[in-house]
Amino acid sequence: MGGAYGNGNLTPSAEFNIFADPEAAYIVFKSGIPIVMMGLDVTNKTLCTPEIIKRMESTNNKAGQLFSDLMSFTLKTQYQEFGLEAGPLHDATTIGYLVNKDLFEVQDMYVEIDINRGPSYGRTVCDESDVLKKEHNVKVAKNVKVDEFFDLVYECIRMY
Repeated sequence: MGGAYGNGNLTPSAEFNIFADPEAAYIVFKSGIPIVMMGLDVTNKTLCTPEIIKRMESTNNKAGQLFSDLMSFTLKTQYQEFGLEAGPLHDATTIGYLVNKDLFEVQDMYVEIDINRGPSYGRTVCDESDVLKKEHNVKVAKNVKVDEFFDLVYECIRMY
């Protein structure tokens, strides 16, 4: 989980995880290994509302209670800091993709990390329209079937 093909969350251009070490991300993205970028554009769609928290808690097991405790705290801080009524379930999208790729829309594209020390430092520059005509090096997640994603989360918690 990292990056964004749109705006960042730490700076207008950079997402936190990539910004933490853009030079390392630059090397990884240039390495030729298969990469699926689960960025903010998708993870911000997985908003964990109070109703979803209650649903996960209804499993009546330790995993459901842990989910409830963590996400209730996240929800509280998201509201206090940003006025948001729900908080995204960022990192779980990566596992969701590994379990069921059909929940996600991805697009092959060329992506490079900006390591210039300017205002776009740490940005995941995504050539969505193939303007640069470079070999695609990343599958970029663009959308998620949110209801089905939370069904998967529920089933995983329920099986605990």
